Amino acid sequence: MGRRRIEREDILMRRFRFVPFLALLAVLAACMDMDVVNLNQPDAERALAQPSDVEALLATGYYRFWNGTQKTSPGLSMALPANELTSSWGNFGMQDLGTQPRQAWDNSPTYGYRVAITNAWSNLYQAISNVTDGMVAINQGLKFIGPAGDETPRAHAFAKFTQGIAHGWLAMMYDQAIIFDETLNLEDGVPDPSPYDEVMAAAIGYLEEAIQVAESNAFQLPGGDGAWISERPLTNTELAQWAHGYLARYLAAVARTPAVRAQVDWSKVAFHAERAGGSATVEGDGAFWWFAAGWYPASWIRAAYDLLGPADESGGYQAWRAAPLMDRNVFTIETSDRRIHGEGGPTTVGTYFQRLGSSPFPPARGNYFQSLYHGIRQQFHKDTGAAGPMPVFYKSEMDLLRAEARLRAGDIPGAVDLINITRVENGQMEPLPGSISADEAWKWLKYEKLVEMSFAISGVPFAERRGWGDLICGTPLHFPIPGGELEQLGLPNYTFGGGVGGEASPPDCMP
Repeated sequence: MGRRRIEREDILMRRFRFVPFLALLAVLAACMDMDVVNLNQPDAERALAQPSDVEALLATGYYRFWNGTQKTSPGLSMALPANELTSSWGNFGMQDLGTQPRQAWDNSPTYGYRVAITNAWSNLYQAISNVTDGMVAINQGLKFIGPAGDETPRAHAFAKFTQGIAHGWLAMMYDQAIIFDETLNLEDGVPDPSPYDEVMAAAIGYLEEAIQVAESNAFQLPGGDGAWISERPLTNTELAQWAHGYLARYLAAVARTPAVRAQVDWSKVAFHAERAGGSATVEGDGAFWWFAAGWYPASWIRAAYDLLGPADESGGYQAWRAAPLMDRNVFTIETSDRRIHGEGGPTTVGTYFQRLGSSPFPPARGNYFQSLYHGIRQQFHKDTGAAGPMPVFYKSEMDLLRAEARLRAGDIPGAVDLINITRVENGQMEPLPGSISADEAWKWLKYEKLVEMSFAISGVPFAERRGWGDLICGTPLHFPIPGGELEQLGLPNYTFGGGVGGEASPPDCMP
């Protein structure tokens, strides 16, 4: 990795590490006031006068998004309540978030694992604030002139893309958040938080604008040491495809209950999913760009039985689900899905998962935490020192969003055609017939979606189970604004889950 890249990251890490949002807004307010003379803080005219300075801010946008969403917190944290991964270690709040019966999230500013929700909040607003500075400069007339001529549309599209994906994640994870863009007049004070559906509406607007600008202008994002996205100098067409992919994901993932997910505009989901292109990745660099689910070994995390169990053909999963929590002992899955085990039998290695000899978690913390299975699809990431392509989204995610759209429209054969793509190609299973019942189609749609996304793309399996009504009863449906931010905002503390409200409740939950 080049020296310039390290130096820029070091500067930004010093500038924005663990900055409370209110403090960040105070800094921005000073920077945006063109009439302020402040020897300790450069004003906007000086800080944003050069295109290179603004591009340095834009260059941090996607990294900050990645840093706040795909690493341990909330990457591993949200995988536990999603019953995607299992672990009874306390790190990243995994034990607390995976404990059954579910308990309320501890939103105290002093809670030891508060980073499970503060990391996303902090990094997402850092991403938003940096690219919003860029939009302020563009709106004030700053032009970016390069070898290809006027490159301002490139900066505009990327800033809107980043605003969109960051606000979209905030809406997916938290019950409310502050909508923040270049139209905000900070001299009027910090705006009140908006409910998640309004935050998502803003995110959709930003992404739609990014698509419009990208599809109307030819450009390519910087690559090399100055890459805005690690080793991915996207063209304008590719950036638009990424925006379509995030739009398809977020339109579905924002739903908190099955009733709300049913009301999603599924034709719009399918429209964007069809335009997302194939699978998308960014490159791990062994330093700043890495992702948690591919990095942590089997001694830290395992695949949850609720993830793999629906494919079990031995009756073991049904018996495991029927047993009391403390009597849910490990068992060996027998299945025709070659992602779980090979043709040689249930103890052989599959293409995505490996059965190990024992489970590492203390039984006293709950036998239901135990699992013999670990995901190996991303093992290369650990083996190469956090290098290699890391998934942004898979084509299968888009195909299965389209399948859900068809299923909700009553087109079971059309949905089955899309479900069978990964079922047959990746699982080497017999294709489902188009004549199956809607219940069977739903079962295998959910299974394919969760298995294909497991150990890969954090946060989304939680949102999918939430919208399908498949979270464990008592699981928080979303997280509150972090307690420390509530103190800064002068708002009362609150939380969700474990009987206090805002949780998965019957009939929209798993016992």
